Amino acid sequence: MDPIRRKLAIIDAELAGTKTAYRLLAGNSPLLFCALGLIVGVLIQHRLLLPLSFWLILLIIFASASAVTYLCRHRIVSYTLMFLCTCALICFACLGAVRLTVFQQPQPNDIRNFIGDERTLATIRGRILTDPHVNTNSDWQFARFRHADVSTGFYLALDEVETTTGWAKSAGTIRVYVDEPLFDLTPGDYLQAYCWLDRFKHPSNPGQFDSARHLARRAVYVAASVPSQDAIELLTDNTGGGFRRIKSRLRETAAAALLGETDITDQSQGLLQALLLGYRGNISGDTYRAFKRTGLLHFISLSGLHFGILLGTVWWLCKTAGLMKRSRAAVCIITITLFLLVVPPRAPTIRAAVIAFVFCLSFFFRRRSNPLNTLSLAAVVLLLIRPTQLFEAGWQLSFAAVLGILLFADRIENFIHEKTDWRLWPDNSKQTKPAVAIGTNLASKIVTLFSVGFAAWLGGAGVLLYYFHSITPLACVWTIVVFPLVAALLILGFLKIILFFLLPTLSTVLGLVVNAAAMGMIYIVKSLAYLDFSHILIGRVPTLPIIACYLLLAFAAFPYSGNSRLKKAICTAAILALAAYFGAVKWQRTHRDYLQLTCLDVSHGQAIVAQLPGGANILFDAG
Repeated sequence: MDPIRRKLAIIDAELAGTKTAYRLLAGNSPLLFCALGLIVGVLIQHRLLLPLSFWLILLIIFASASAVTYLCRHRIVSYTLMFLCTCALICFACLGAVRLTVFQQPQPNDIRNFIGDERTLATIRGRILTDPHVNTNSDWQFARFRHADVSTGFYLALDEVETTTGWAKSAGTIRVYVDEPLFDLTPGDYLQAYCWLDRFKHPSNPGQFDSARHLARRAVYVAASVPSQDAIELLTDNTGGGFRRIKSRLRETAAAALLGETDITDQSQGLLQALLLGYRGNISGDTYRAFKRTGLLHFISLSGLHFGILLGTVWWLCKTAGLMKRSRAAVCIITITLFLLVVPPRAPTIRAAVIAFVFCLSFFFRRRSNPLNTLSLAAVVLLLIRPTQLFEAGWQLSFAAVLGILLFADRIENFIHEKTDWRLWPDNSKQTKPAVAIGTNLASKIVTLFSVGFAAWLGGAGVLLYYFHSITPLACVWTIVVFPLVAALLILGFLKIILFFLLPTLSTVLGLVVNAAAMGMIYIVKSLAYLDFSHILIGRVPTLPIIACYLLLAFAAFPYSGNSRLKKAICTAAILALAAYFGAVKWQRTHRDYLQLTCLDVSHGQAIVAQLPGGANILFDAG
């Protein structure tokens, strides 16, 4: 898009005004109302626990009203679309409440109904759902003071429980912990275990992670503690159906294609598995903390960037082979399906897959896809699968960052180009020197990358501050530094996997390059993490300031029919007020003028944290 078209687009957005914003959204992104309805319904039902009959009656009323309105649409053309979208919002709110109620309702023979506050000795049978994860406890801060055994954890779909009268059918998903490393179990194995069953306990210390609430959102309420691998008896191995066998084989083949042919060190191997296959279990603790501290953690979480580069690589290969657009789209759809079978089904991955799938389908129907509409469709799909994802940081951060890109990326880029008088915009109509043209193109790409990174940071900063109590103000700058290596790793990594089946020798040589790039990326990210100003720890922040931040973003994103200077003044005053509030919170907690004692629950013994005036902290551990 040239500068003139960009300016015309800005003028059209400013002239739209708030009076037509609702109508524009209804006409261009009707699925947005469905997604908002689901979110509102889940939130209301989570707080109020209204009866199911109330939501069903409300659903019938507004579904009937929307049907009547649609049949009489020729008589009330002016407001038909807006009324239908409003009815859709209310109907999907009812659907969200009903889905949450059904999801949280246990079956009569669910294991959670029979386990009390005291742990119970039991013999269970079930099928393994996830890959057993071996935890070495190497990052435990007190490892040099107390020995920590290696343990194994996985999820089990419960099938039977032994009772006094024999085996009885049972249901539910439980989390199994084994006090020894296990390497011979795979998803789909049917086993029998002698264990202790117990409910997850809520945290007893301030700031401690609430694992009970976290697992309850996944409908997991019971843990099984197995003392040793001798207490596990494998009944059948991986006979859970053809789908599980195919998925397991594809996962093993992809890992072998990426890592099996080269001598890769542990650090780079863990990064490559996280970056290309979505498995972050083998990434080292230092590397993970460096990505988190610099705000680059989204690079090792499979999302739209990874899907875009994967499909771009496949599209280019198909184009080189001479395939037409519809054939390329069909190959990309097959690639998306296979990739989903290989990677873990996390919220950012499913969101990106839905958007990519809709984009590919648009070539068959000759329709232009709407980004906000496809993002709303992804939210609807994920919330219908598991509505409690709405309360998880990963889901919120994924959608907030993408929504920030859709709403602000172009505006930030236009603002930068306007302030630089479009000197950084490449103008192909003018005959300039090759060096100047290359420099201008490079500067334009940097501006675009900065705009996208800053827009994503705007969308996700509130979520990061609420859950992780810190902000990374230079994340968009570090994105520009690291992105070339990330793009190279993704392109060469996916190309290595593809060439593994076609040209194994070339794939092996390419693996050496991928390994060197991975080590270089780890070195750069760790170097950036050492800078103190790349990470600002503020501490726990109440919910209201976070809501105020997103209300400000919503006000800035949508057109305003009044005086533009008034809108800028309101935004400036709100930004200054929020910055002053967060700055005051940071100053108060960094420069304390009081003594605070916190007694920790550590079972046997005593532990007290003394926070002294001036910022010093002392831990008294009485063992």
